[in-house]
Amino acid sequence: MSRWTALAALAGLALACATPLPDKAPTTVSPLTLGAREWRVVDQVVVVTDASGTMYRNETFPEAKALTRSFVSAMPAGNARSRSGHPYEAALIGFGGQDRAGVPLAPFDRSALSAAAARLQVMGDIDGYGGETPYRHVLAGIQDSLAGKEGRAAIVLFSDGLPDDPTQALAAARALSESRAGQICLHAVQTGNDPEGGQNLQELVSQFSCGTVRNASSLRSAAAISDFAHAVFAEQAPAPPPPPPPAPMADACQGTIRLRGITFGFDKATISSDSAVVLDVAVDQLKQCPNIRMRIDGHTDSTGPEEYNLGLSRRRAEAVKDYFVGHGISAMRLTTRGLGESQPIESNATREGRAANRRVELHPIQ
Repeated sequence: MSRWTALAALAGLALACATPLPDKAPTTVSPLTLGAREWRVVDQVVVVTDASGTMYRNETFPEAKALTRSFVSAMPAGNARSRSGHPYEAALIGFGGQDRAGVPLAPFDRSALSAAAARLQVMGDIDGYGGETPYRHVLAGIQDSLAGKEGRAAIVLFSDGLPDDPTQALAAARALSESRAGQICLHAVQTGNDPEGGQNLQELVSQFSCGTVRNASSLRSAAAISDFAHAVFAEQAPAPPPPPPPAPMADACQGTIRLRGITFGFDKATISSDSAVVLDVAVDQLKQCPNIRMRIDGHTDSTGPEEYNLGLSRRRAEAVKDYFVGHGISAMRLTTRGLGESQPIESNATREGRAANRRVELHPIQ
């Protein structure tokens, strides 16, 4: 028989003369699912349920047990996306007097935790009605179980907040917090409404670098319990850094940029819509060398009078400039020139040659 099972059995014998409190049905909750931009930030979780005499006398133990079972159901999967990249460990502790029951810290096992939570009962013995509330011993035991662990830990405590020695409880909380400075959060849920218990839990949580205090009455719905689990486990993941801007290409505008495939209306300087693909590539290229001025040269084939072709080539160069300016290129960088049919690069005797000669070229101005 394991130590945990033996302690649970002893607790049952100790309460043989007490009238058991009726169980309260847990709330049905689905496991927490992290959002697209969230991750799990805890690597160890210890769920602690107060099963001491004050919980019996004030009849708040059934609610603490039901909330424990609901919270275990709401815990995320062990391999939920995390900051550390590792699955998390979990433990469950029920306590009263010197008795303990539950599951020691181990890789998250929802079935084992759920079964242990369902078996919880009031423990310890003070005239048959449960034992003292030794927070100090429970916290010291948690400190031992977390020794040598890495990452962030969370403690979830369901209790009325009435330890047998509040002063020693605070000292034990400080020692636990200091053992993993800044890496342990305490989330306390008060069962009942004892003002002293609420104050004790507030002071206890204040010993840690993070944590929350709430009353069990705020966790009466599946949505509220899921939100509580979210507060324990999840944080917004930082946005990925934006990709660095592409480094300016020193040679992007160092040579002639010849734009082929630009077409105009017949005998016009109006750029056709299917030329945008070629012109947009040129725009991107010009943006990579923002400090270099460019001259836009328009060329035609030899069809038609030479003087007319000269003017047409100038108007077409201006049309290309207007396109560039309309797409973010500074007009101060651009000049235009029409060269007509004077600088062919192919023979005008063929259809293919004439098409090659109808072009626009960009030249850097030194």
